Amino acid sequence: MRKPPQFQAKLGTTLLETMVVLSIVAIMANLALFHLQPFLAQTRLENYSHLIKRTLNLARNNAVSLNSQITVCALKSSVCDSSRWHEGITVFVDKGDVGVFGSDDTVMFVTEAINKSDKLTYPRNAITYRPDGTPRGFNNGTFIYCADYKSANLPGIAISVSTIGRITLKDTKECQNSI
Repeated sequence: MRKPPQFQAKLGTTLLETMVVLSIVAIMANLALFHLQPFLAQTRLENYSHLIKRTLNLARNNAVSLNSQITVCALKSSVCDSSRWHEGITVFVDKGDVGVFGSDDTVMFVTEAINKSDKLTYPRNAITYRPDGTPRGFNNGTFIYCADYKSANLPGIAISVSTIGRITLKDTKECQNSI
């Protein structure tokens, strides 16, 4: 015998039920992403600052092992430019003019550019390591890396290059002061 229509089992969901569930999931995802942003910025800060430290150590070690000058800088038209550190760092064997990437020079390593919401500064055009592993001239200084520098919620990281060529990392509050 056939059941009356009011007792038949429903299969599946209605469009309204699906829309309600999707809107709840979208609201929860939005809240989760909002709270995830500082974590992602902090992770980016730590990862890129360690990349800079490894890059500087690579340059210093290769200067000693290859017995030649190694330059670390941000290039613009084959010349080191202190205003472009955020666009990526190039490490090259510097055989000609110091701080100029010439035809005799060899690229060893290139880093990627930093996130557009971050800021990387260094007071000089380049760091050139001599064959003994020390920076040439007054190439020592401190990189300041700030994640989400416009909001200035996070402390930055200072990557210092000493006069003997050693690299140290430490937290800095300079990112909050630079807005």
